[in-house]
Amino acid sequence: MDVYKTLKFGNEAQTMFYFALGIFGVQIMQHAFNCATMSTAGASPKAAGVACLANAAMWFLFAFIDGIRIPLGTLPPFMPKESIMANMVIQCAIGAVNVAGWIGAGKPVALPALPVGSLATPMIAMMANLAFFAIGCAAFTRPFLDMFVPGVMAKFGADTCAAIELIFFNAGVMMLGNTATTMMISNAEPGTPDTNYRLLRANLYAMFFYMGKFSTEAVVNSCTGWPQPMRVSSFVSCFAVLFFAATKFGEYPITVAKTADAKTTKKTK
Repeated sequence: MDVYKTLKFGNEAQTMFYFALGIFGVQIMQHAFNCATMSTAGASPKAAGVACLANAAMWFLFAFIDGIRIPLGTLPPFMPKESIMANMVIQCAIGAVNVAGWIGAGKPVALPALPVGSLATPMIAMMANLAFFAIGCAAFTRPFLDMFVPGVMAKFGADTCAAIELIFFNAGVMMLGNTATTMMISNAEPGTPDTNYRLLRANLYAMFFYMGKFSTEAVVNSCTGWPQPMRVSSFVSCFAVLFFAATKFGEYPITVAKTADAKTTKKTK
């Protein structure tokens, strides 16, 4: 936080900035879950290669949309150019590592497409629910914030609002990126049960953390008195989708393979 000089924010503005970072953080966590599930033993090599391709595209995109603010002069004053440039170096390095992984996997390519086959429906439901927040944050940042916390952003100065809106915008881009990544990986070998199972599991893990964000919203509301007219409807839609997806995930018939040690132990007994 010190890197972005947020100590210049007022108390309420800093609370909003922290909240924005929390939303963004959950989306980065979902990205990490997608990467982790495709890096474990047994994952489809082709799907893992496509995951590398999608990751590279997303991180290069972030390097571009953050970096372009410097020559355009649209970078909020609270965020020094040096920090953004350092972020760009990290983002490009991550992108390059993923390009290397993609090449090593044989350069598989898959375009974003709706999942098909086993567990496709709960995945589509989760992506559709996330799309509302993704499009709102990325395409209609300020109106979307005013819809969720009406009148709050008007309390802050223009520079402060610009910094807060930048984080929410990036969170929306990450949501869109996570959705596109999920669709690309699933479409690497359409209808593959193992890949769909892995992706749904990763999305469920992230959604569990996201549901925890509602408790922070309640605390913020209690402490600040900010109006939050969309909190109940958002909770209901997210919980309903999570319950449906988790139920389908739990109902899916799987067989856990026994390890060599487990088989040896059974024979000994």
